Amino acid sequence: MSKIMIVIGSIIDYPTVHEKQVVGEVQTILENTVVVRDSDEDTHLVLKSTIEEDGYSVDEKTNVQKTRFTRS
Repeated sequence: MSKIMIVIGSIIDYPTVHEKQVVGEVQTILENTVVVRDSDEDTHLVLKSTIEEDGYSVDEKTNVQKTRFTRS
């Protein structure tokens, strides 16, 4: 059983595909990776398998990009 499900908007702290540690908000969930935006507004890729190795699950059904903008 997984500890928690990672969804769009979750804050995670994991190494990227380039082995750089990143803390940020999940923006998009792709097939094999998760796109994370850090505090400097840079985006990074984190492998789903890395997250799942720690016992977390990744939301497979919601793969729509979350934006910070709304239509008025």
